[in-house]
Amino acid sequence: MYEGLDKPNLADVEPDELSKKRDEKKVKSNGKEASSEESINEQQVHRSAATTLVEMAQEQYDFGISTTGETFAIPKTEPRLVVMLRGSKTSLRGQLARDYFREYRRAAPQQAIADALLVIDGFAREVKEQELYLRVASHDNDLWIDMGDLTGRAIKITPRGWSIEAQPPMLFRRTVLNGALPEPESGGSLDDLFNLLNVTKEDRPLITAWLIASLFHDMPHPVLSFFGEQGTGKTTAHKMLVTAIDPGPVPIRKPPRDSESWVTAAAGSWFVGIDNLSDVQPWLSDSICRAVTGDGDVRRKLYTDGEHTVFAFRRCICLNGIDLGATRGDLSERMLPITLERISETTRLSEDEIWSQWQQHHARIFGAILDLTVQVIAALPSVQLTSKPRMADFAKILAAVDKILGTTGLAHYTEKLATLAADSLTGDCFILVVMDIPDHFDGTAAELLDKVTPDRPPRNWPKSPRAVTTLLKRHAPAMRKSGWKIENDAGHNKSNALRWALSPPEKGRNSSSPGSLPRQNDEEASVASVASDKYGPSQDEVALDEKVRL
Repeated sequence: MYEGLDKPNLADVEPDELSKKRDEKKVKSNGKEASSEESINEQQVHRSAATTLVEMAQEQYDFGISTTGETFAIPKTEPRLVVMLRGSKTSLRGQLARDYFREYRRAAPQQAIADALLVIDGFAREVKEQELYLRVASHDNDLWIDMGDLTGRAIKITPRGWSIEAQPPMLFRRTVLNGALPEPESGGSLDDLFNLLNVTKEDRPLITAWLIASLFHDMPHPVLSFFGEQGTGKTTAHKMLVTAIDPGPVPIRKPPRDSESWVTAAAGSWFVGIDNLSDVQPWLSDSICRAVTGDGDVRRKLYTDGEHTVFAFRRCICLNGIDLGATRGDLSERMLPITLERISETTRLSEDEIWSQWQQHHARIFGAILDLTVQVIAALPSVQLTSKPRMADFAKILAAVDKILGTTGLAHYTEKLATLAADSLTGDCFILVVMDIPDHFDGTAAELLDKVTPDRPPRNWPKSPRAVTTLLKRHAPAMRKSGWKIENDAGHNKSNALRWALSPPEKGRNSSSPGSLPRQNDEEASVASVASDKYGPSQDEVALDEKVRL
């Protein structure tokens, strides 16, 4: 090996150099063992960080789970504000990461945080479920409002008065969409609010009742809807009413694209404001109706295949737009439409002027709402309705407001519902033709379809008797409000086929409000002309109008 070369003399090599070479050789020969030892050490450090995070959480928080399956933590010291395990910037995940760094001056590994939260989630699921409230709640027949500030205080409202309590008996959850309410001041007046809103005196008791009803957690609330041409103050009025009870960084939002974005928009705040809505798609109409009544939905949990998340919420919804056209009957029964008049250039206020006055009066306006709510709660047991609309709970609150203020809001509300019912019927071309039947009809859905189908039916014309039955059932409530008698025998006859009995109003057909004209496309106008000129232009007029528009 050393042939032709001088064999190195080991004595001439420095001890340190020999040791270094041996270490290098050992590392090369035992690379796998060294790597394994490093991995074990890393795992020990990781396990230690995860365990430390769990212990830190146990020292500072109690754990719980909501009735919809969301796990959360509650500080053991005051204020006892609910902290969700994951999600927002105030989640337990972020707080634990912060506290770990403050304690050890280094960031906790991401996997350690994930493992710690998994353990905490398991502890939380061992306890009894608790309901988490968003902004408003009820307890022992008393109403509660979360102030939304860092003190954890809430307002208690009873028939005897209202007060600010430091320790509410229920748990409120917070999201990034929830802001703090001002300290309410007694002795204010709602005139300060209506001086800033472009609404008529007839509509004021309706808005007043809607604001008071929004404080009742366990009842359906009508969909407050502002309509009017451009420049009537729809968005401003919308923002102001939302901010009065449920302030936040985004009081109103753009219309949702689909049901997924709707859930995201509606889940984070008690008031859900939709700005500049041009039409209501069937899926959105159904979603709004479910949110009004408090129905839930089940969706697959993110990043999982088998687990599901329950979305169950009741919300106060308000929207605005120039004209929604004819809405579906189930939504129109749940709406509270407010039409805003044009603002003259001499009386219009600038944005700075409006919101400066709002900031000045907000606390007193909020106090005035609370003062009137106390009176409404005391008056409700004595209120009796002779007839109950779909939103019966709201109608009862509105009747109490009328009783206290001496207004006629309930009668005005009933008139609006009748107009909405008539408008909803104009949105379906088949129903338009059915309503032109001059005499009583008695027969099956198939016979009705054969009787009224034109030679060239439009694309959305019902294709089967089953589709006709669905349309009749959907529009029956609105048709009855327009004076029609519509019943079926539930199939109790020899043929076992559902038979319908339709009778037009005795004294003429109720028409929709002149100020709420439905929008028609060419197909609807075509069928309407077959029914009656009352419901739309003739074919020639449609063709002429089409040429003009082109």
